[in-house]
Amino acid sequence: MNDTVFSMTGRLTRRDYALTIAALCGGSSLAAFAALSVLLPLIYFMATLFFRETTMPFWILFVMGISLILSCAAILLPLTAIPATVRRLHDIGRGGWLAFPLVLMSLVALGLPMFSLFMLIGILEGMNRTSDMIFFDNPEQLGIALGSFVLGYFFLCFFTLLILSVYAAWIFFKKGSPAANRYGEAPVEEPLPSVYAAYFSTKGLIDRARFIFRTLIVIAAAGIILPILGQSVLYPIAAIGKSIGIAPIGMDFFVILIGGMIYPLAALPLVVRRLKSLGRSSYESLLVFAALLPNFLCTIQTARFLGSLDMIEEDEMGAAIIEEFMTIGTTGDTFFIALWMLCTVLSLIGLAHLLRNDDRDISDGALL
Repeated sequence: MNDTVFSMTGRLTRRDYALTIAALCGGSSLAAFAALSVLLPLIYFMATLFFRETTMPFWILFVMGISLILSCAAILLPLTAIPATVRRLHDIGRGGWLAFPLVLMSLVALGLPMFSLFMLIGILEGMNRTSDMIFFDNPEQLGIALGSFVLGYFFLCFFTLLILSVYAAWIFFKKGSPAANRYGEAPVEEPLPSVYAAYFSTKGLIDRARFIFRTLIVIAAAGIILPILGQSVLYPIAAIGKSIGIAPIGMDFFVILIGGMIYPLAALPLVVRRLKSLGRSSYESLLVFAALLPNFLCTIQTARFLGSLDMIEEDEMGAAIIEEFMTIGTTGDTFFIALWMLCTVLSLIGLAHLLRNDDRDISDGALL
């Protein structure tokens, strides 16, 4: 594998290309996760400090912030994959200009801010306590505008995804030339340990480069596997427990939501091994994952509320949702946001420790 992920020179094998794309996906996911962790307390304090009525400014800024973060992630991820794709194209004897479909994918992602704008309008209309609508004359106009955009954007994404699926299959499965070509010598794959030894064992040492690369791969995989596991395996069990009265209220919603809220925890073995490599205590991993605590608490509260909706009258459901989720500024909210900010700072400190340069030589024989 080339020494740098963003080099456009040389060639890249199918295996190393797949690992590089996985690491880039994990990096994008982790960056978005970290940005959202910083966004919530920042938006809360801006809304409470600069606005007399905090609820509507908070949700406007929050939705705009989420839209910006997710749009940047969706736009930048295909662009960051271009260098690795160019090297993979070199391996099959093709020119790097054939990586242009990734630019197309980034252009399609530009529609996400518009989608978020319609969602924001829907939220603001839902929060409006008067009979008059804010942006539209009647709910039918809102429904037509939102439905038309969603339908058009869905078909655009569908056809783009279809094209990219064929393109990705060609890139991933086309075998590279075993001999040298005009782009360089045939790449040599570095031998890899077993999956358990590489990603889930706490034994042995690991240098910074391997730690970063493997952690991003684990996060990318966990971000897909854990939510699917919760929905396909744990949810039926929780639903059965709810039906016979042994599961707590909201347990079925909890198992659906929790996987997407704490999936970075899958990197715990690598974090422990990295701390040992730096000569630090494995208990410092608590700092690294401190930012997951507010997510866990928020998931519990959200799942409990969603589970209690069955006991609320239908005509009172809208008011209950607004009161629970959309009204902010209470003492409890302030305490929770302060806890969120504290945990985020602790995690940033823990990450800074992990990403330090290796302060001692780690021989290749000790690496896993």
